[in-house]
Amino acid sequence: MRITTTVTRGLLAAVVLPVVAACGASTPAPLDPSAAARQRVIDSANIDCLDDRSPLVAITDAEQDMTAAIQVGTGDTGVVLLHQLDGTACQWYPFALILAQRGYRALSPDITSRDAVDVARAGIAHLRAGGVKRVFVIGASRGGTVALAASAATTPPVDGVVALSAPTVYDADALTAVTKLDAPTLLIAGDLDGTFADHARELYGLSVAKHKKLIIRSSVSHGVTLLSGNVEDIVMAFLTDPAATADAPDPA
Repeated sequence: MRITTTVTRGLLAAVVLPVVAACGASTPAPLDPSAAARQRVIDSANIDCLDDRSPLVAITDAEQDMTAAIQVGTGDTGVVLLHQLDGTACQWYPFALILAQRGYRALSPDITSRDAVDVARAGIAHLRAGGVKRVFVIGASRGGTVALAASAATTPPVDGVVALSAPTVYDADALTAVTKLDAPTLLIAGDLDGTFADHARELYGLSVAKHKKLIIRSSVSHGVTLLSGNVEDIVMAFLTDPAATADAPDPA
């Protein structure tokens, strides 16, 4: 900007400074309130498995409530991982890294609140909004119950659901969910783990899914710890071709 004047230097300063300000001297842009809120959720999250918080995101449910989640990977197939009652989002972090290495996008949200179904649905929506083409939901114990209920309430349908040691009812109603859920479904439990194998059998009997599989192992393992050996192989195959995997004989 050019200013022409014949006044003294002292007066020039007095004249020029207001003109410069009026001509658009930059003022810091106000912080986006939603961005600030997301950052607060991330900063306050109970996540102790990360050296830094860069994998953390804040997902928003239908009521505009936000929840922290670990997100890794960049694939166009997304997997929502729902932890057990005694766990946090960190419980699935090692498996999330395996999925990321194999080309999947994994999201592990904190579902400790009683509105866990809403949080799980927000996780599905978050992945879809990020551009994934297929979405799977895997849950352990209470997280398995939530996985079934959230998937049954999601439109468009998810591409597959895996429930490990899922109770029939626990802060969500899986009994009702499986009578509506037609996505390919794996129900997995250990028959030495209390009554969880009975829960899996009951859910399998009620399931209306065209492609479904019941996997019962002679094991005391519960929830996340069931995901090893050929059970992990089956789950990985399910993520590639859910219908064929659910229909194939159990290789146990």
